[in-house]
Amino acid sequence: MTKTRSILLLILLPLAHLASGQTTHERGYWLRAYLRVQLSERWAWHSELDERRLLSPGRQWQLITHQHLHYRLARPLDVALGLSYPRQPPASGGRALQEWRGFGEATLTTPLSSRVRLQNRLRLEQRWLEPAAAEQPGPWESRGRLRYRVQADWQLTPAWKLRASDEVLFHPDQFDQNRVYAGVERQLRAGFAAELGYLWFYQHRYHRPDYFSRDVLRLTLFKDLRLHRPPPTPQG
Repeated sequence: MTKTRSILLLILLPLAHLASGQTTHERGYWLRAYLRVQLSERWAWHSELDERRLLSPGRQWQLITHQHLHYRLARPLDVALGLSYPRQPPASGGRALQEWRGFGEATLTTPLSSRVRLQNRLRLEQRWLEPAAAEQPGPWESRGRLRYRVQADWQLTPAWKLRASDEVLFHPDQFDQNRVYAGVERQLRAGFAAELGYLWFYQHRYHRPDYFSRDVLRLTLFKDLRLHRPPPTPQG
């Protein structure tokens, strides 16, 4: 019970001060392609490409790619190192702003039943952000960020899965954002699945006291490739 209360406090504590400042509401949709390659029994490569767009005005919100290499330490524990490259056009036009992120993460998976599993993921990011003022170029800003996500998966049938998650993100000096997600995944055929879900997140605006409240419809296409084949089970 104490552990559960600590997790809830970590998630809900940032919400206590969100009422201060002005909030801008936006709606959009994200289109994501996710490739997972099983390299060996313990090693896997994940590659993501995410096109994020706003509904009003109809324009690109952000284009981001993630590349991460995973290693399974034990059946419930997975660790990974990765690199992300987001590119975001400014709202008023002009050149797109670039960012590089290096990150390390650990994911602990706990089965709650034969059909339900709980994942706790802790990710530490190092971000390098391009300066926004083109007329006054300067050094890129370096910032750390901590992310904690709790996620539940419920396997309804062999073809259908429900998914829900809550993630909080912090910079060393302030709250960054809170993301709440619910979706449904459909296994279309072996190694290929599609997921449709709703994402709401509340984000502190960069270098400003205001916030974004965003409603997002997200479509993900998953492709799994297995380069490693497990050895056949010996016949007794």
